[in-house]
Amino acid sequence: MKKLLVTFISLASLGYGQLSMDTAKKIVAEYRLGYSTYFEPFVGKQGYGAPLILTRDGGASAFGDNVVYKFDKTGKQTWKKSIKPAFEEMESQGVAEDIKGNLYAFMLSYNPKGYRGGCERVVCYDKKGTLLWDKLLGGYTLLNRPTISYIKPLDDGRVYMRGHIVTEQPPKGEDPKYHFWEGWIDNKGKLTQKAGEVIDWKNSDWQKKFKPE
Repeated sequence: MKKLLVTFISLASLGYGQLSMDTAKKIVAEYRLGYSTYFEPFVGKQGYGAPLILTRDGGASAFGDNVVYKFDKTGKQTWKKSIKPAFEEMESQGVAEDIKGNLYAFMLSYNPKGYRGGCERVVCYDKKGTLLWDKLLGGYTLLNRPTISYIKPLDDGRVYMRGHIVTEQPPKGEDPKYHFWEGWIDNKGKLTQKAGEVIDWKNSDWQKKFKPE
């Protein structure tokens, strides 16, 4: 987990019309947000889901330690929403914004009595912070449970995701085969997905698919 340390300042008094990523990192007052380090390279990359993003209204949003924060273009916190874990542990990944201003918070939810891997959970809020839906992408099992490593909002209003998934039970004593996975989710929570070829993790070409373009 990575600790994101940012300090609150009154950006309105500095005359900012909208936030830059540099100033966005200074918005949050006295917060140390824990999140998945995998998504750290996406911070500052416009148009991707990340633990900290700039929003279409000139403000910003951050997600860490199971809390979604929204800030306006002056740096003022307009709302925050705490997401209750389904079980004892949950790992924040990132937040993404669609073209309507809805915010999607992505996280891994862990069931100590189920499969050891985390299950992807997505929670969606409208621009005012009203909960629209709360969805698991799969279950707490090895099979058919995607793990997301890349999030990118699309111009058609959906949010595009990449990751990996296991579709077949491996023979006893063998590691599972992970397939490349793609998914699309809309502001109603409708998920479309497909699994591709088996991933060779030693092949650098595969690594490129999980990084900002």
